Amino acid sequence: MPSAPAMIVESAVRTVPPPAPKKGGPTAPAPPSQRLDGGAGAVGPLGGVEAGVGSVSDWEAGAEVERQVGSWGGRLTARDRELVGHLGLVRYLRTNQIAEMMFRGRAQSVLSARLGELADRHGNCRALVKRLWFVNGEGRRVQVWTLTPSGYGLAEEVLGRRLKVPRHDVASQFLEHATGVNELYVALAKRPDAPRRADWSEQRGKPADDFARVPTAFRWVPSEDLELPFAEYVREEDRSRDRRLQPDALLEDPVRKRRYLIEYETGSATVRNAQHKTATLTKLARYSHFILGFADAHGKATYYSKHFADGFTPVVLFIARTAARCDTIAEAIASWAGGEMHPRFQVRSLTVEQACAEFRALILGEKPAVSAQATTTAPAAPPSRASQDGVLLSWKELELLQRFQAEALQALQRVRHTVRAGQPVVSEPRYPDHTTAAERLLQWLLALRPAKAQ
Repeated sequence: MPSAPAMIVESAVRTVPPPAPKKGGPTAPAPPSQRLDGGAGAVGPLGGVEAGVGSVSDWEAGAEVERQVGSWGGRLTARDRELVGHLGLVRYLRTNQIAEMMFRGRAQSVLSARLGELADRHGNCRALVKRLWFVNGEGRRVQVWTLTPSGYGLAEEVLGRRLKVPRHDVASQFLEHATGVNELYVALAKRPDAPRRADWSEQRGKPADDFARVPTAFRWVPSEDLELPFAEYVREEDRSRDRRLQPDALLEDPVRKRRYLIEYETGSATVRNAQHKTATLTKLARYSHFILGFADAHGKATYYSKHFADGFTPVVLFIARTAARCDTIAEAIASWAGGEMHPRFQVRSLTVEQACAEFRALILGEKPAVSAQATTTAPAAPPSRASQDGVLLSWKELELLQRFQAEALQALQRVRHTVRAGQPVVSEPRYPDHTTAAERLLQWLLALRPAKAQ
């Protein structure tokens, strides 16, 4: 992803500095990483107000527990810490996404004031978040929030692990793409029930607990932390070239042992032009090499299994902003490789709304409000096909091998006829059209051989 500096709004909304903490007050211990809070968006008690720690009133949300963390001298609430944890996981969030997760039902003034305070410098202590912005397709300026180096330090404490701190932010023209893919994370992390205005009077004076916690039901990895290497043979150069994949995000479902490699499709790149490196079919071919291609000469491990040794099933997920784009991708997937989709290569194509509804139902057990049907789903991997005497082949697989054999024989026959006629062979025979598909099928079948048969 391009890494030109983003447009940053240096000035922050000045607020009245919070009172200094009492001398001798205890500091809050670092919380455990990925707390067992019942899953993404689950709500649990905050444990009350600790001794020696004051409270601040929130006329709409009720009081929140205040804590001092690290070197930040401002007042930090439990909601602030969780927000920093979310930003540590996804890197960038729009203001409306933060409102949906952390300030649902609150006035815009409450959200703006709190984010402005976290983005402000308090004495000798640095800000935790900073503002970026981009201009959307309608010409409107959209505000985006990300962590400062001090914010990443607090996020590491909240998450309980080290984070890869980017040296600079993505360019403003790519912030829309970076925050668009995070719509799925927001949908999975947010609480399903929005607070009602009638309930605010009951919450007054109590710690706010209606915000999204750092998720535990799934694992999210941003694009900046992903670099998946593999090698690809280039026939024109007659050698292998090193390649790498960088999905827009990665979603792991530990219960069902599935790993979703997410590509967010905005419609800015072509779908079918395989010569373009950002085209959908080009991405599909590279994912196929990474997931199915063998990393060694013995055919024991694929590039995917070498990088991810946990046995999770990979699924390539294309998420489109519009239904028309989703349908175009689905048609391209269906016609890719002559319609011959490998059983172990699963590809999905969904709109943003479909993905949010389906994964909330799948991972969180929530009944979807709208139908979320997959437009394209490759057949699930069948049970083990190994037997004592060999393996079972489908009719489509036999037809594929038959076409490959016929094309290879035709190429050999043309060369033999030329030689028999006493004419020189002036052009190099071309590879059969189904060489790649047949090669993958044979490699997969050989990998099913029992150890004794080898």
